[in-house]
Amino acid sequence: SVMSTKYLGDTLDIHAGGQDLEFPHHENEIAQSEAKTGHRFVNYWMHNGFVTIGRDNEKMSKSLGNFVTVHDLIKEVDPQVLRFFMSTTQYRRPIQYSQESLVEAQANLEHLKNTYDNLAYRLKDATSGTDGGVQRQLADFRARFVAAMDDDINVQNGIAVVYELMRFANQYVEQRLVQREPIVAIQLMLKRLVAVFGVDLAVSATEINDEKIKELIEKRNAARAEKDFALSDQIRDQLRDQGII
Repeated sequence: SVMSTKYLGDTLDIHAGGQDLEFPHHENEIAQSEAKTGHRFVNYWMHNGFVTIGRDNEKMSKSLGNFVTVHDLIKEVDPQVLRFFMSTTQYRRPIQYSQESLVEAQANLEHLKNTYDNLAYRLKDATSGTDGGVQRQLADFRARFVAAMDDDINVQNGIAVVYELMRFANQYVEQRLVQREPIVAIQLMLKRLVAVFGVDLAVSATEINDEKIKELIEKRNAARAEKDFALSDQIRDQLRDQGII
């Protein structure tokens, strides 16, 4: 607490920490700091839940030897999927880590990316014009999302609104006639809301630079001709990550 007040002042806006530190560690910090300064030590305490593992929801920790590091995990799992999985659990709740949870997160993220891609695809045959009904619906989605996130960062309700928006988007693009401005507005809203969870929907096959792809393919063909299979495989993996097989 001495170090905190030295660099951040007598009163901190936000102090975070694990639930296991709430008592006695943080209670002691309050007692020591406020006795010394005479001012409120922290305005908002944010105590996060644990990452749990297994059917018994055992706390993941070094002392128990049951932990998985992010560095190891992202060798097998798309970092965007891992981020999406972790950020869609409210911070005070335990995150129940399992292979099944990651698979579910990956499927949900793929649905969102497919929706974004479908919107981009329908731009090709969209007509000009606006739709007040779509704009009102988007304003409602945004208001409900903000209300959920303002409620102590209630990401479960927030992501539920995003899934509603996704269904709305898919229903719109399935219409025979679609308009450009509503599609762009839906795309932008979907992208912005999902970005709150640290995920970028724009990283998709619809936004690939054709010239760069051709250049990579030519480099791969040259590497194969020179029997540089390590470089060839590296470029193949790079292309695959961008949706090119």
